[in-house]
Amino acid sequence: MEVHWIDWSILGALFAGLLWLLLYCRKFVRNTADFLAANRCAERYILAIASGIGAVGAISIIAFFELYYNAGFTPVWWTMLSGPVALIIAISGWVYYRRRETRTLTLAQFFEMRYSRNFRVFAGILMWISGLLNYGIFPAVSARFFLSYCSFPEYVRFCGVPVESYALLLTLFIGLGAAFACFGGQVAIMVTDFAQGMFCNVAFLILMVFFLYQFDWNDIFTIMAATAPAGKSLLNPFDTIANKDFSAFYFLIGIVAIFYTSGAWQGNMGYTGAAKTPHEAKMAALLGQWRGLIQGLLFMVIPICAYLVMNNAAFGDIAAPVRASLEHVEGAQLQKQLLVPMVLKQLLPVGLSGIFIAVMFAAMLSTDNTYMHSWGSIFIQDVVMPFRKRPFKPETHIRLLRLSILGVGAFAWLFSYFFRQTEYIMMWFAITGAVWLGGAGVVIIGGLYWKRGTTAAAWTALIIGSTIAVAGILIEKYEWLRPFDWMTREEGKFIWNGQIIYFGALVISTLSYIGISLAGRTRFNLDRMLHRGRYDTANEHIETGFKANRWLKMLGLTGEFTFTDRLLFYANIAWSAVWLAVFAAMTLYHVCVGISTAGWVLFWKIWVGISFVLGVGTTAWFLVGGSLNIRGLFRSLREVRSCDDDDGRVVNGRNAGEGEEA
Repeated sequence: MEVHWIDWSILGALFAGLLWLLLYCRKFVRNTADFLAANRCAERYILAIASGIGAVGAISIIAFFELYYNAGFTPVWWTMLSGPVALIIAISGWVYYRRRETRTLTLAQFFEMRYSRNFRVFAGILMWISGLLNYGIFPAVSARFFLSYCSFPEYVRFCGVPVESYALLLTLFIGLGAAFACFGGQVAIMVTDFAQGMFCNVAFLILMVFFLYQFDWNDIFTIMAATAPAGKSLLNPFDTIANKDFSAFYFLIGIVAIFYTSGAWQGNMGYTGAAKTPHEAKMAALLGQWRGLIQGLLFMVIPICAYLVMNNAAFGDIAAPVRASLEHVEGAQLQKQLLVPMVLKQLLPVGLSGIFIAVMFAAMLSTDNTYMHSWGSIFIQDVVMPFRKRPFKPETHIRLLRLSILGVGAFAWLFSYFFRQTEYIMMWFAITGAVWLGGAGVVIIGGLYWKRGTTAAAWTALIIGSTIAVAGILIEKYEWLRPFDWMTREEGKFIWNGQIIYFGALVISTLSYIGISLAGRTRFNLDRMLHRGRYDTANEHIETGFKANRWLKMLGLTGEFTFTDRLLFYANIAWSAVWLAVFAAMTLYHVCVGISTAGWVLFWKIWVGISFVLGVGTTAWFLVGGSLNIRGLFRSLREVRSCDDDDGRVVNGRNAGEGEEA
């Protein structure tokens, strides 16, 4: 089925708006701090919305399609446990608050302040390699989606010469991401990502209404209950033991990782660095608990509806062309990636199909420009610059950052074109991310919260975590590295998937950091690094007059909270408490009595209904709040002049450009 001109018009209108915003934002990029952190002028709604869509991406949408098509509703149940963890992170400002207090432009810059310059360079290289590998498949997944969904021909002719459409799409998408990252820096990335995020949330609502009314949900639950084999239930989360990749253990590890790696991924750390104050970074995290409600719901509902289509004979007229299309796709893993999009291609009418295409384009572009900006910046800031004795001139510095971003784009093109993915996308994220994240979490947490954390411990933890992760990648990839039969499971895969390898790296690196630090006698001055008390030369800790008691302070409620902030604080606590209570009560009931299939069906109906209603309200709420923040951002960028010396260098343990404390 060909894409209608109306659908192309929707995409064209979105792109035209984004291009106008890019051109408008260019004038606000004057020096390095503007390019890397928007001169620290962003407020909560912009940060929450922009970072949210920046972290999603077209590849993440397809990854969620894979996950929920294979696991049904069950992931939602286990991720309920992550609610309290995410809440603790948000209300305490875990890592994000203190990371912003350092006023560093990159994560590795903080490592130089806390540990040493050599460690900054090592961590920067490791982070950069991990990020490049992780991002390397992003353009490939996006290009394959558009190639299949839009029915582009395999080859097109230019001047009589056949050119592969896949290569052209890679060039186009990477080129667009690089253009937005290079020309507008973090200012343009935040503003355009905010616009894309709000467009996507409205689009999610429209698409959600379509799927809720298009299908008989009793049929969905009946088919899911009837077709799922034993141990791979799509409704009962306690009957998933046979699903080795997306079992309960997979999600429990993910919950631990939320706490451990919070703020560790430089891919979206530009948003934290751009926060107006540490408190605004904390409030953005609180808002993030509500921002993604409708988004997460849709990512689950679409593959579940696709599952009905592919497993119910009543939809044979839709399923047949989907299967026929997938037969021409090389590789089982690529077929899994494209299954749900191909169902959507058959299901969505004109207009809604265009909205879905625009959503995928917006998600792709927002992540591409964010990641290319991040990984390109790391190479210059944390690998090249520490070796220089003299600072770059601002114009030279920005030029080098842009060249580095183009280099990231070139690598992504080559990697996407030649690499053949064999893992689930979620597993690829886990494996490649573990190259850096396996040891990074404890280095960051220890550096921000523990005076006794030592440089030797940081080196050891990062080396051990990375070594375990890389070894896991190699063993997973090459069967000849598995000399024993017990090391290989079905489909020729390593007995431990990427998630388990990552967890092993996490545990061992943490133990090594603690042990070596306890053997030392270091007492680091955290207040100086965090600009607290007499070191707060920028006056970024603004008290409102509110006096919190000891218990509220332990929960993260401080004197920086306004009345509205406190209402949001309590709402988050109440929301998490309710679902945690539901989880505990139903788990106990299941263990003691057992919950029938009909019971699970009723629960999932209630959950979908509540999530949808709240999603409508939060979309309107964020649209108003974000629009006000955009006006404030441009006003601040015009009025506040950044310091040219604020370029990511560390001088005598402080950021360059900062005055000495009193």
